[in-house]
Amino acid sequence: MLTPVLPIAALEDGQMTALKVQGVDVLVCCVEGQFFAVAAHCSHARQSLAGGRLRGYQISCPLHGARFDIRSGECLAAPATSPISTFPVTLEGGKVCIEVGSGMGTL
Repeated sequence: MLTPVLPIAALEDGQMTALKVQGVDVLVCCVEGQFFAVAAHCSHARQSLAGGRLRGYQISCPLHGARFDIRSGECLAAPATSPISTFPVTLEGGKVCIEVGSGMGTL
């Protein structure tokens, strides 16, 4: 199910926010006018990525420095070895909408 989560104007380029969508912890990121939604926790130590740094299309974990591509969820740097989930994002009626389905986004 597609869920509106925030107004498009709520995030500027390079910003992110953590939300709970249908019981799933999601991190919404805005890069170059595009919105991406990923699992809000690192696949290595389950640390919240909301406190990490967003640089371009990469989010880094604040605990051990693992990095992930927010477009694909791909793990880019150790100590993590597994990707994080990604969720489809649609812009409708001035809102960012996310589809979490069963909470098992694309890996």
